[in-house]
Amino acid sequence: MALAGETPHRYTLPEPYRELEHTADLGVEVEGHSLSEVVARLVLAEAALLAGRGAVVPDREERLEVSGEDSTRAALALLRELLYRFATARVIASSCTVLAAGPTGLAVRVELGPYDPLAHAEGYDLKAVTWHGARCAEEGETWKARVIFDL
Repeated sequence: MALAGETPHRYTLPEPYRELEHTADLGVEVEGHSLSEVVARLVLAEAALLAGRGAVVPDREERLEVSGEDSTRAALALLRELLYRFATARVIASSCTVLAAGPTGLAVRVELGPYDPLAHAEGYDLKAVTWHGARCAEEGETWKARVIFDL
């Protein structure tokens, strides 16, 4: 699961993503040169949706490890873990460093900051990370990921 020949890179908000129209749901697509880059961009896309246009000021850092049968399931597990932290502790990721990325597992270090009802008022009320249309895979020389969130 270690990054083969890669030095971990810290990604911070904002990171590029594209919102997808979906009935009663909201989707995002990201792409990058590696699984690590795509995973970090997925984490920050979810954070941007939660925070709206407001800045997230980190006050803690956590290391998270997740696994799944493939890279899509591992990425979904990570997003679900972060959405759980938002629902229970009201924190949003402000940066993501992928420490290890493999076909069935991910290890990341995320900086988290508190949800601010005023600063993050334009954020979406994400309820769940869905399986519908989810993917995180290499396509040619590019990695692409797509996730739909329940609103």
